[in-house]
Amino acid sequence: MESPLTPILAPVPVQTPLADAPPATWSTRLHFAWFVLMGLLSTLLIAPLQVLTHRFRPTAANFKKWARRWAGLILKGCGWRVACEDRAQLSLNQPYLFVANHQCALDILVLAYALPYPFGFVAKAELERVPVLGWAMRHSASLFIDRNDPRRSLESLQLAGARIRQGHSVLMFPEGTRGYRPELRALKKGAFLLAIEAGVPIVPVVIRDSYRYLDERRKVARPGTIHMVIGRPIPCQGLRRRDLPNLMALVHDRMQALLAD
Repeated sequence: MESPLTPILAPVPVQTPLADAPPATWSTRLHFAWFVLMGLLSTLLIAPLQVLTHRFRPTAANFKKWARRWAGLILKGCGWRVACEDRAQLSLNQPYLFVANHQCALDILVLAYALPYPFGFVAKAELERVPVLGWAMRHSASLFIDRNDPRRSLESLQLAGARIRQGHSVLMFPEGTRGYRPELRALKKGAFLLAIEAGVPIVPVVIRDSYRYLDERRKVARPGTIHMVIGRPIPCQGLRRRDLPNLMALVHDRMQALLAD
């Protein structure tokens, strides 16, 4: 059976691993195999419940409740703990656009479990084709974006904007790909256009060290504690497209500072 995590774990070019990345040993490979198994079992258990309840409560809060349970089963089963520092203290009565860095596939679980606010993911279109997981995400507050199709990408961003204006927060990975290292990559403009169009605050979120505990390219993993920081919101009300470069630079600097703090 194809694992629901297969596209999340899709092969990408492997650079020389960092010194503090998981080494390739029999124990880290065994831990990775256990992670895949836990992902399969958790998805098969939680996804039908998420889809069923979404029919009656099609909200970001309902999706977050089940996503947290899904991620919690995998994290705890694999010996991963999350330490979250919330510097934002956000209102639950306002929508936000969360932007997070992306070091490895573990980030999805960390955010689903530990980000203490309801949201839907804006995810890559490849995830829509994942057995069971894609089905559950289609019946949730999450959206898919196809970066290879400009027209569909624009439609997805417009739909995300409408979702935000209805009062539902969303989360995006503005780097566009996983870095497998602590440094922040260049940010793509889609998330920032969305924030300007919707007029909602951007909340920077950084995961400092997930790359130390999972590398799906090399099929290695090990237990440990992942550290996440939620930064203070950056207002976007009244901004125009001409403000896009300055906004992107400001968010990049904030995220870089949170990583280095």
